[in-house]
Amino acid sequence: MDSSVIRPELLTLSREALAVLTPYFWVLAGIVITMLLSVMKVMKPKWPVFFVSVAVCIAAAVASAALAGLPPVSLFADMMISDPFSNFFNVIFLVAMALTALVSLRYLDEEKLQYPEYYVLLLLSTFGMMLMASATNLIVIFIALEIMSLSTYVLVGFRRADRRSNEAAMKYFILGSAASAVMLYGAALLYGTTGSLQLSGILNALKTNAAVMSPAFMLGVWLTAIGFLFKVAAAPFHMWMPDVYEGAPVPITGFMTTGIKAASFAAFVRVFHALGYGHGLSEAIQSHIHDILWVCAVLTMAVGNFVALTQTNLKRMLAYSSIAHSGYLLVGLLAAPGNANGYGPVMLYLAAYSIMNLGAFAVLSILAGRGDSGLNLHDLAGLSQRRPWLAFSLAVFLFSMAGIPPTAGFAAKYLMFYSAVQAGEVSLVVISVLCSAVSVYFYLRVLVYMYMHQPVGAPPAPRWSIWAAGTVGAMTVLTLQLGILPSPIIELVRRISASFA
Repeated sequence: MDSSVIRPELLTLSREALAVLTPYFWVLAGIVITMLLSVMKVMKPKWPVFFVSVAVCIAAAVASAALAGLPPVSLFADMMISDPFSNFFNVIFLVAMALTALVSLRYLDEEKLQYPEYYVLLLLSTFGMMLMASATNLIVIFIALEIMSLSTYVLVGFRRADRRSNEAAMKYFILGSAASAVMLYGAALLYGTTGSLQLSGILNALKTNAAVMSPAFMLGVWLTAIGFLFKVAAAPFHMWMPDVYEGAPVPITGFMTTGIKAASFAAFVRVFHALGYGHGLSEAIQSHIHDILWVCAVLTMAVGNFVALTQTNLKRMLAYSSIAHSGYLLVGLLAAPGNANGYGPVMLYLAAYSIMNLGAFAVLSILAGRGDSGLNLHDLAGLSQRRPWLAFSLAVFLFSMAGIPPTAGFAAKYLMFYSAVQAGEVSLVVISVLCSAVSVYFYLRVLVYMYMHQPVGAPPAPRWSIWAAGTVGAMTVLTLQLGILPSPIIELVRRISASFA
């Protein structure tokens, strides 16, 4: 057993450690304050809880951005780390949570779901995501995963009177719990074979003792990978996603497709790195990890893009689109050890993906009717005539998802595929490009309905909100800005990736 785990004196925090924990303290303070406000007798309980939750996320995001240039600081006996990698992802999580709260305000009013616990659960889920990105111990990763997941299970079923929402929450809870158990058993096998729960300890054991790579160790690798592949909705572990995304409230769907995916990939990268891939270790472990992820990447891209062709419900279409994007991210994960950019392309892709997906689901939140009706293709007919600015923004987000210039999605895909070619994954890049070409059809089909079809029947009344409109506008500008001037963020992710390696 790791001696560091059982020595309490190593848990004391220095002044430096307290400083780098500032973002986490902000979110914890927000959780406590919103819980207290939720039981206080105030005139309009939504406003204090709403403003506190948004304010602490902004403050924590600013603190994380300020810490991103500092050298790594080990925390809690090496069970956590504050480094540029974790702080980069913290900014993504916190901004995603703040924007989700802004989009949700009018949505919750219209659905008569304006309860303060909604914001408390968002903060708890965000806190779990932040822990996942910074955890360097398998048990801490599992605890962080459960904090994130348990809060999200409740948020998925937040429309308590809706049977689809209840069914989605139950499916997500059962399948998510099973995946967590599988991953925990894999962690137990890794601990049993290496004698360490620390990611650095596992890597050191692989480097110093060839006997570690036993069948039990490889089984632990497989089971741990399966847990992560479920969380990122990679095929064949993707079946939960379409039903869950369709049943969840629209803002929560957007929050899940950005925050949960980014947090899962952030932890996946750390574990993937610790299991020895790219370190010149045993050929057996190199080929095993490579082959399984290669097959998963191809299956995920194919299933996501081809099944999305048949969807008419926008939430299900974007769910399968999200599955396909997980496949592209697996390409970047495979290519990371063999190219000069490292994990930079994965980080850039997750940032671009978060921006365009948050924007797309913000548009859907405005357009949705009661019970999330009005989210089928035919409901968007003539949107360019009724709401031209919403149609333009949604078109920008869809172009970005398809990887069409000059958008953030194009810049991210270009760097991803270029790095994969550098790493020698030419066949995988060819498959990725072909699958990406297929996706253009179902993205452009939405534009055809918006700009070339006449409206049919009375569309749902839009949920006008200055907060949601501001979110859509900001995401539209960012999507175009990152596509036109991607150099600053590309240099940023390259520096962070270099410091991570």
